[in-house]
Amino acid sequence: MPAPKDQAASATCPRCARVLPPGISKVCIYCGTPLAVTPARIATAPPRSARDALSGQTVAGRFKIEELIGQGGMGKVYRARHLALDRLVCLKMLKPALLEDPTLVGRFEREAKAASRLNHPNSIQVLDFGKSDVDGSLYIVMELVQGKDLRILLRDEWPLAEERLCKIMAQVLAALGEAHASKVIHRDLKPENVMVEQRRGRPDFVKVLDFGIAKILDSDMPGLTRHDVVCGTPQYMAPEQATGSQLDARCDLYAVGVILYQMATGHLPFDGQNSMEVLTKHVNEKPIPPRQRKPDAPISEAMQSLILRALEKDPALRPQTAEEFRELLLQVPQQRGDVFVFAGTPHTVTPATHPSALKSDALSAPVVGAPRPLQRKRAAIAFGVAIAGLCAAMLVIRARPSPPSPPAPPVATSTPAASLPAPAAPLPPVERDTAKARELVQRAADWQANNDTGTARDLLEQAIRLDPDNAEAHYRLGGLFLNSQTERARSEYQAAKRLNRAKYGDVVDTILKGL
Repeated sequence: MPAPKDQAASATCPRCARVLPPGISKVCIYCGTPLAVTPARIATAPPRSARDALSGQTVAGRFKIEELIGQGGMGKVYRARHLALDRLVCLKMLKPALLEDPTLVGRFEREAKAASRLNHPNSIQVLDFGKSDVDGSLYIVMELVQGKDLRILLRDEWPLAEERLCKIMAQVLAALGEAHASKVIHRDLKPENVMVEQRRGRPDFVKVLDFGIAKILDSDMPGLTRHDVVCGTPQYMAPEQATGSQLDARCDLYAVGVILYQMATGHLPFDGQNSMEVLTKHVNEKPIPPRQRKPDAPISEAMQSLILRALEKDPALRPQTAEEFRELLLQVPQQRGDVFVFAGTPHTVTPATHPSALKSDALSAPVVGAPRPLQRKRAAIAFGVAIAGLCAAMLVIRARPSPPSPPAPPVATSTPAASLPAPAAPLPPVERDTAKARELVQRAADWQANNDTGTARDLLEQAIRLDPDNAEAHYRLGGLFLNSQTERARSEYQAAKRLNRAKYGDVVDTILKGL
C-alpha cells in the first residue's frame, strides 16, 4: 500500500534527526543509534488526543490536559491549561508503573528540585510538583516553550551564521552560570535539551531543559549514582564523566564545546557504533579541528580555537566558568576579521595556516582594515629596517674583542632574571617570533594531550623565549609545574594573569588560592 511506504520513507533517526531511507532497519545508518523504538515520522499523524487516555482530564484540580506532545521511557509530556490562570503549561507525568522504582522516582523529584532552584530567563521555570489524584502519578508543571530544540534547528537551518550561533550558545552559558552558582550541575546537556523560540523583539530566545540527572552539590537527597558510575548521553560527555570520575561544573562546559562543534560543522566530534566506542574516543582521541572537518563551513579561527579549548581532556585547560566561556564566545564575532590569517586576542592560539606558509606569505598576507598596496609598502619597509638592524648589530659584534664564552642560555620564566649579566648589545628584533611561538604552544597542547608532558614543557619554554608576552604559554606552563614546582607554577600563572587579566585573572586567582 502506498501510505505505509510513504511513511517509512519519511522516517527520521531520533538522535541525529537525519531522514532514513525506505525500509526497515534496526540501527540508523548515519550514527548507529538502535531503532528498536519506531523512529520519529514526518508524515502527518492522527490527532494525539484520540490516542491518549488522559486527554481532556484534569490533574490536581487545576491543570486540564489538552494534548500529548512527547513521551519517553519515564513518562509522558502534555500540553495542559492552568485553569485558574488560563495559561498554557507543560505537564510532565511519571508512569504509574515506575512509582515502585526509587531510583526513577528520585530522578523525577531531583529534576523538580534542581529546576526550582533556578531563576534565570534562559532556564526552564518549574511552576508546580505533586501527585495526580487520577492515578497517583507524580507530575511536574513547567512553563510551555513554543519553539524547537537545537537538534531540529540544526537539521533544518545548518549552516548557521557564526554570530547567531554565538548568541544562542551565550544564552545557554548564561543559564549554566546561574545553575552552577546554585550548586547545580546539569550533566546531560545536549541539543535536545536546548529549546529556541522566536519571541517578539527577541529572536532565538533560549531555554535550557531537563535537569533529570542533575547533580545538586549541597543537597541532602540520596545520590542517584555513585561517583564511579557513568550517566549522561555518551556523545556529549566529558572525559572525566565517561570514566566515572568526580565531576564539577566544567563537565557542562565540555558539553557546550561538543554542541558548538556540532553546530559549526554539522558533525559530532566523536561518534561510533556503540556507547563504549564513543566514550573511549572522548577519553583518548583528539577532535579533528572544525575547519579541517568541514572546510567549506563558515568557521572563523577564533571559533575553532575556542571550541578546541573547550574540548580539552584536562578540565584545567578549558574555560573555568560558564561566565568566562560566555565572554570568550561573545568576543568571537568581533575577532573574526580575515578567515585565513587571524590577528586576534591572546586566546587565539591555533595558526590559520602552516607556519611555513605564514613566513613565505608574510608580505602578501592582508592586514584587516588597511588597503593592500599600503600593506605591502609597510611590510617592505619593516623588512628592510629589520635587515639593516641585523647587519649593524653584526658589524658591532665583529668590531669588539671576543668575549669569554657565555654561559648556557637560562630557561625563560615569567619574571625578569635580575641576577643575569646584561647582554653586550640588544638582541636583534628579528629573534622575536610571535607566530612561531603560537605554533609551539599548539604543538605543546598536542603533546600534552598525548601525555608527553616533558616535550610539552620544552616546547612551551621555547615559545616563551620567542615571545615572552604569550600569556597562554605561561598559563599552560604553570599547569605543567603545578604538582612538581609550586613556586615556578605560581610565577608562570602570575605572568599569564599580568599579560591577559581579562582571560586569566579570575582562574589564576582561584588556582593560586589552592597553592
